[in-house]
Amino acid sequence: MSAREERADLHLHTTASDGRLSPAELVRLLAERGVSVAAVTDHDSTEGLDEAEREAARHPGLRLITGIEISADSPLDEGGDLHLLGYFFDRADAALQERLRAFREEREQRGERMVERLAHIGKPVEWERVLAIADGASVGRPHVAQAMVERGYIASVRGAFDGYLNDGGTAFVARPHISLEDAVQMIKHAGGAAVLAHPVYAKDYERLLPRLAEIGVVGFEAHYANFDAETRQRLLSLADRLGLLPCGGSDYHAFGAPGEQLPGSAGPPLSVVAELERLASAGRRG
Repeated sequence: MSAREERADLHLHTTASDGRLSPAELVRLLAERGVSVAAVTDHDSTEGLDEAEREAARHPGLRLITGIEISADSPLDEGGDLHLLGYFFDRADAALQERLRAFREEREQRGERMVERLAHIGKPVEWERVLAIADGASVGRPHVAQAMVERGYIASVRGAFDGYLNDGGTAFVARPHISLEDAVQMIKHAGGAAVLAHPVYAKDYERLLPRLAEIGVVGFEAHYANFDAETRQRLLSLADRLGLLPCGGSDYHAFGAPGEQLPGSAGPPLSVVAELERLASAGRRG
């Protein structure tokens, strides 16, 4: 990978949440693809980071930074879900881990309620099978969706989401609420920096983005694999105007879906990672 192309991938998932590769498998793929800086950002979990770091130690050309992805409520009046990415935090922080433990319990309860709703509409799946698919990871909708695919109710995980598990679907159950402000403070109190994921998926995002800095968010994803060139350029211009960092990554899950972008296919220049680290460090110093 040339210096011109060298970028970080700051949005990746493993079997510690809803990805299909183990942390070690993902790290090996990152190394094979020549990614030099990466962050594993599993949903509501840091459980995969130890394994990922052990494997990364075998690949001296790869630097792994601490990451996580947390769902939160939009501060705008019309509401909506947001995804917040955290970087460079202390994953041993007791308060953070207590909140994450509670989140995982709530995710499991939500999954059970979705399974109950599926049974009520004549599409039963076994909760034990959902847990087996999750294999000890934080249980989420993708695991329920995979169980539906196995039973032949739907052809794909995406189809299960679109027809049943997304907001408005017949088996949808809303997640427990946490404000964006609270999610940001969780990350900051653990010594990290907070970044908004895939902002154009948020309701009224152009009105949302100017509010991020006052909440404590330091950047948002502009270099995101599923954004076209026009969207990326628009977001880069917004980041520059608002004084926020243009972050990003592939959001790789190893789903194997047609067109899925591989690790390293998108992400910010390494200079953005350095500034992200500086801001996290400055926040720790108060």
